[in-house]
Amino acid sequence: MSERSYDLIARLGRGGMGVVDLARDADGNKVALKRLTLHGSASEIARSRQRLLREATVLRKLHHPNVVRLLDVVDEGDEIVLVMPYMAGGSLAERVAQHGPAPAAEVERQARRLAGALASAHRAGVVHRDIKPANVLFDDRGEPCLADFGVALSRDQSHGLTVAGMVVGTPAFMAPEQARGEAVSPATDVFSLGATLLFAATGGGPHGQGDPGLLMVRAASGRVDRVPKSLPHSLRSLLRAMLEPRPERRPSAAELAGADGGAGAPVPAARAPGGRRAAAALGVVVATTAVAVAGVAVSLGGGGGTAGDAGADGGAATAGAGDCVDLPYQPCGEPPAPHTDGASCRDDHDDYDGLAANGCEAAPDDRGGERLDERVEANIVPRDDVDTYVLALADEIQRQCDGTVEVRLEAPPGMVLELELRDHLGIVDRATSVDGIPAAVRLSEQRCGADDRTAYDVVVRATGDARVAEDYVLTRQGGF
Repeated sequence: MSERSYDLIARLGRGGMGVVDLARDADGNKVALKRLTLHGSASEIARSRQRLLREATVLRKLHHPNVVRLLDVVDEGDEIVLVMPYMAGGSLAERVAQHGPAPAAEVERQARRLAGALASAHRAGVVHRDIKPANVLFDDRGEPCLADFGVALSRDQSHGLTVAGMVVGTPAFMAPEQARGEAVSPATDVFSLGATLLFAATGGGPHGQGDPGLLMVRAASGRVDRVPKSLPHSLRSLLRAMLEPRPERRPSAAELAGADGGAGAPVPAARAPGGRRAAAALGVVVATTAVAVAGVAVSLGGGGGTAGDAGADGGAATAGAGDCVDLPYQPCGEPPAPHTDGASCRDDHDDYDGLAANGCEAAPDDRGGERLDERVEANIVPRDDVDTYVLALADEIQRQCDGTVEVRLEAPPGMVLELELRDHLGIVDRATSVDGIPAAVRLSEQRCGADDRTAYDVVVRATGDARVAEDYVLTRQGGF
């Protein structure tokens, strides 16, 4: 343990594990001191000390050209102080709160940086387990970094440090398997990083809004809100791959950064059944850029090399000089099938009939987001499409106080669709329409004589595997 001293400047903040102070070291450099106070009985303090020293060990294991090391560990009896470089740019959570969501190009830049950092941690056998906007910090140049590996899980140092069945993490950004209390893995971090990037781009997470308990339930159910269609295709495809509910179908952090961490490597989309990969939608270049952090300082990097399946022009992949490998939607010597890049669907189209020759024939309609006034006809394309409408209710002064509103959904033949009605607290009611048989949810007037104006979200999503491109019909009747 170090006996070096630091001159305190100011309190930076307080979190669940302790406080963070700004200080100067003996050379006059600003540093962040994460001060962790030990409480409880002698045995509890011993266990806490073990966990905190484990955090220091985890941080020191992240040997990577672009990982800034833990600077020092100070034992002050009832407190252990972790010393790290001061990160002047604040957190991603603070940036979005102050300035709103970031432009898509900036989010893609953050993805390039953070994927490389996460791949480095995973290669060292470390799973973060709590990636969230508050744990992405920026230096004074605007470079992002993963912070706070305090709940990280190392493959060679995990026994006895957590209670069986204990769930560690933040529900709003938690992977489904983590919320269910199942074993975490590197794929768990990929989901949480995708959720954090979605927050950077939209200000919201993949499980919607609500209290932590409700978000935990939503996360455990594996239901992920659709990535907004307003985002560019490349970013949307990247986020959809990272937010795949099934961990085995998510790309790894190394794949996101390129198989060798190299420039120009494409980012794989979610793994298709049977191990086939959907083609890359976003080329991620991992820059060799050192970054400094308060909390944990990480940098991102990599060498050369590519891991692509398709050429830059969308052509069939070449396994070697003169060799050609058929792609799912592009036999050698032929152009890509419609609405594909040869390997996967493009522009939110999808393949519902399974015929490679006609490509991805199911076309999206870009519905959702508008008001539900009387009637909407729309489809579920692509297969993970989730349409959300605004049900705005005016106060029509029903004298008998018997006002009702009905929202009815009719799924097309061959599909099962779920209808959800949500308010700011969560799900109000739910119904399921199967194979053309309508289903409805109903609201009754609650505040007789008072102002009944309110608004709900009406959510339509598919359940099961069956998909058709025909329209569903959504209607509303009645009022308060």
